[in-house]
Amino acid sequence: MASDWYDTATVALGVFLLNAMLVIGVIQVLNRYVDFSIELYWTYEVARTMLALMTILAIPYLFKRDADISFLPVLRRVTSQTDRFLLIRNVLMSGLSIVLVWSASLAYVTSGDTTLPTVSWFKIAWGYLFFGVAAAVLFVVVLSDTKRRLEAVLGGSDV
Repeated sequence: MASDWYDTATVALGVFLLNAMLVIGVIQVLNRYVDFSIELYWTYEVARTMLALMTILAIPYLFKRDADISFLPVLRRVTSQTDRFLLIRNVLMSGLSIVLVWSASLAYVTSGDTTLPTVSWFKIAWGYLFFGVAAAVLFVVVLSDTKRRLEAVLGGSDV
């Protein structure tokens, strides 16, 4: 049940960010040909930030779906014991996610009240916080995947 909730929330947030980015992109293009009465200098920065947030959000989601590495289909053709090989990947990914959480926490603290240049209400620290939370979720997903793969290896179903 938690898996369904996580997938639904991740997809919903991703779809929202993608649609918002699309609307902002259309406004950017229209602004080149239609003179709006308000300044739209912020559109590029907001669209770029949304793209970054969407990418960060996708990392744990793709890992959970086994879509995070491109050699997985090739690995499955070479050997049927993919779980043993992917345990190495999980160790490396768990180390990476710990480093990312640590790095994001340091960046969150040092960024202070710095804002985006054209969007003064958006604090850069919020982006670091989002990145740290996504890295922590990645760590939990990696641990869950490692447990499942260890059970498959020890249970003999990875033959």
